[in-house]
Amino acid sequence: NQPLALATALDEACRASGARFIKADTFGVFAGLFCDFGPAFEVLDPNGEEPASAMIASVSSDEEGIVTLLDAMRHGLEDGDLVTFTEVLGMEELNASAPRPIKVLGPYSFSIDDTRGYSSYTRGGYFHQVKQPKAVAFKSLAEQLVAPDLVPSDFAKFDRPLQIHLGFQALDAFRVARGRLPAPSSDADAAELLALVRALPGAADAGELSERLLRNLASGATGELSPLCAIFGGLAAQEVMKAASGKFTPLQQCLYFDAEEVLPENGAHMLAAADTAPRGSRHDSQACVLGWPMQEKLASLRYLRVVAGAIGCEMLKNWALMGLAAGDAGAAIA
Repeated sequence: NQPLALATALDEACRASGARFIKADTFGVFAGLFCDFGPAFEVLDPNGEEPASAMIASVSSDEEGIVTLLDAMRHGLEDGDLVTFTEVLGMEELNASAPRPIKVLGPYSFSIDDTRGYSSYTRGGYFHQVKQPKAVAFKSLAEQLVAPDLVPSDFAKFDRPLQIHLGFQALDAFRVARGRLPAPSSDADAAELLALVRALPGAADAGELSERLLRNLASGATGELSPLCAIFGGLAAQEVMKAASGKFTPLQQCLYFDAEEVLPENGAHMLAAADTAPRGSRHDSQACVLGWPMQEKLASLRYLRVVAGAIGCEMLKNWALMGLAAGDAGAAIA
């Protein structure tokens, strides 16, 4: 949740020094994650799975030798994957040869290079997938702000990521101009944010803007929901592990998410100012998003958590931070 000017400067410094840059933001029920691992990041293992291996049933002598697997075993390969061979009888030229690319013909067969000059295949043998490092090029934050590579988080909301991307930039512009984020339940601040979005260069590419979506972004901008912070904290930590290890394919490059469904009436109407005003409570940042009537309902709930292991501990932590079952209305704001 740092200013974009600072984030952009930090990103450029990271690119210049060969460091990795990860930025996470949450504003009410909206969240975003951005990764920049530099112009040439090497991914050592794109998926973290064990290399595929299976027994061969036959290898043809063709311009593109066709490899068929025994007992209809799926190979799980993709076009361009590299394989080696061992224990092949007859066509022994395949054994211990250099890794060669394959072309998928079906779930149980693939083709390799020219095998016409080889001995005839007799029986047996195994193929083994050979994983190769892959270079991934990232663009800078400044470039992504103009032309983002958006990773969908919900295919039922395919039109939202770009609008949220623009909305986050408008929030930054609002903060620069006003010295604060939009106030909860403020029609004037929401209207100003919408005007800022429409003035951005990429607004024309977003199609018809959702005034409801951007109004809810403005109204909840000063709030924080602990479960959403936990989710995006976990996602960011996962990207840190990818950056440090080179294992698994990193996020490329912008991920946005919204949980409008948790707002009263699915966010169809802005909450009354009295329902989002601060009360000097530790739950002010949640109530300014969900409203005090919802916060008081959360405080009145009663749940028994059976088993507090890995996920159970996370649930208990989120419940405690949300004020769930914290008592009556007085206890919830004590």
